[in-house]
Amino acid sequence: MIEKWWLEPVVLELDGIGTYRVVRNTREAAQCLLEKWPVHEGTAYQAAIRTCRGVLRGEQPMDYARQDFIAAAVEAFIHVQPVSLQPGNVHPGV
Repeated sequence: MIEKWWLEPVVLELDGIGTYRVVRNTREAAQCLLEKWPVHEGTAYQAAIRTCRGVLRGEQPMDYARQDFIAAAVEAFIHVQPVSLQPGNVHPGV
């Protein structure tokens, strides 16, 4: 399957203070939620998982996954950064 990149990636401070992770598409978001997320509960987290699955199956628009992924980050108190970051602190993908 060809990955459809989001128009704007989501940059999270997920791997510790000052260390950022760039998530560029729905598959990366799903991997991040399942493998890297600090908590596996919460309304927004569950919605993001469902939406990512729906997008990957072609049942929903990819923008929905990005929106729900950001909502899950906010719910988990994960800081979402602007896209413009200094190189060196960013881990591409998951």
